[in-house]
Amino acid sequence: MKIRYLLILGLLLAASFNSYSKNITFNSKVDTLKKTDQYILFNKTAKIENVSFFKNIKSKDQIIYIKIGYGKEQTASNTIRTAIQGNRQFGEQSQPSISDVLVIKGKYGDMKAETTSTTSSLYTLTEVQFPLHLEIKSMGESFSFELLQGGKWSVDLNLKN
Repeated sequence: MKIRYLLILGLLLAASFNSYSKNITFNSKVDTLKKTDQYILFNKTAKIENVSFFKNIKSKDQIIYIKIGYGKEQTASNTIRTAIQGNRQFGEQSQPSISDVLVIKGKYGDMKAETTSTTSSLYTLTEVQFPLHLEIKSMGESFSFELLQGGKWSVDLNLKN
């Protein structure tokens, strides 16, 4: 009798693991380790086209600008490009937004959001304490990075269309 219960339990566990592993691959992370003396990009999920880091070396401010938008279309005509931009959507939402920020190292005081266009948003983090290691979730995707040096940073995140 115990053997039957263990056998049934084993089959149920195998079926649930198979179902769970199918869900994991939907949002799987791509190892994109980029490391410089100024920043480290640890990983990003597959639907993030690219992440770019820029530092203003002349500024003494301790601030980070995070811009989230959609990748650019490669077209020859401005009228076609405008029409494509007007209809872009990522899942159910057209305006990209940050849903969660996990601070792993360092800290920031305040985060302000503003809409820069119908396809991009700008987030400003102030009172930043470096080094700062964050994991950011946006539109069901996530990326993790660390800024090693203080200063005025711009982080650009482009989502795939």
